[in-house]
Amino acid sequence: MPSESFHDENAATANGGGSYTTERRTKQHTVAVDVFGGSRSGDKRAGVVHGVGVGRNIVWFAIIVLVLAAWPVYKGWVLKPGSGLGYYFGYTGGVMMLLMLLYPLRKNAAWARNWGALRYWFMLHMLFGIGGPVLVLFHSTFHVKSLNAGVALFSMLLVALSGIIGRFIYKRIHHGLYGRKSNLEELQKAVDSIHEKMGKASAVLMDAPGIREKLKQFREMAFGKEGAFPLRAWKFIALNWRRRKLVINCCKELQTAVAYLAKAQGWDTKQQDQHFQEVSSGIGNYLGAVQAAAQFSAYERMFRLWHILHTPFVWLLGISGIIHVIAVNMY
Repeated sequence: MPSESFHDENAATANGGGSYTTERRTKQHTVAVDVFGGSRSGDKRAGVVHGVGVGRNIVWFAIIVLVLAAWPVYKGWVLKPGSGLGYYFGYTGGVMMLLMLLYPLRKNAAWARNWGALRYWFMLHMLFGIGGPVLVLFHSTFHVKSLNAGVALFSMLLVALSGIIGRFIYKRIHHGLYGRKSNLEELQKAVDSIHEKMGKASAVLMDAPGIREKLKQFREMAFGKEGAFPLRAWKFIALNWRRRKLVINCCKELQTAVAYLAKAQGWDTKQQDQHFQEVSSGIGNYLGAVQAAAQFSAYERMFRLWHILHTPFVWLLGISGIIHVIAVNMY
């Protein structure tokens, strides 16, 4: 599972969902940057390389296949842990989890700096962090038959769960899954760039009194630091829900504003719908930008804490796995 630090080198990103893009200009050309965990595009001269992503449908298909395959394995119709394919599943899964340790070795050891781009090791780390535990689960046939096997299995599940949490946090402070780390100043600039990317008529619509006031209140609330810790924690948790609710409310105000401006400008139905779609998208992007910038510092602190906790979990997994292998082969 990902145990990525803040200063990864050779960074590039995978395709993913995002909010909106700003433009970063280099001496050579413009590079599009999605500041909220999506894709960035450019060429290798600017240090940007297209990432390799896996479609969401493929992921769900793989999950469904694994769930369907788990039932006959659980019933003991297909695999036996100590022999045949079941034994090799466990062996392969264990080797994959050992190879996961090559990523932190490549990242931290000075003598391993020439082992290739770090992002590829990170991809391998995540791939083995998923594939290894899956193979071991099938090796166990989803049963715990001894103390040492139980300790090894639950240590593995703890590391896997920790890795999933780490991946979730990581994407909120980096550009995409394999990208460089974001920074708060960049996110705040992105919040202020919405109007510059919209047409004059769209900017007028977005400044409609009801909409403008709601956007202003949301931004002030999101960046506000007042209140005790429980209140601020609840605001952090509920911010996404509040954003979604506000988008719906603003779109209702927008329908009225569009209809009024359409009469004044003589727009036909197609033009009216086009402006509505443009501004409603801009409102959603703006609020998403505010949320990302407001939550950035908290996610940054959470990632530091996660990194401290994840490392001992990995060591626990390694020790318990070695003990399990020794016990199985001795007895």
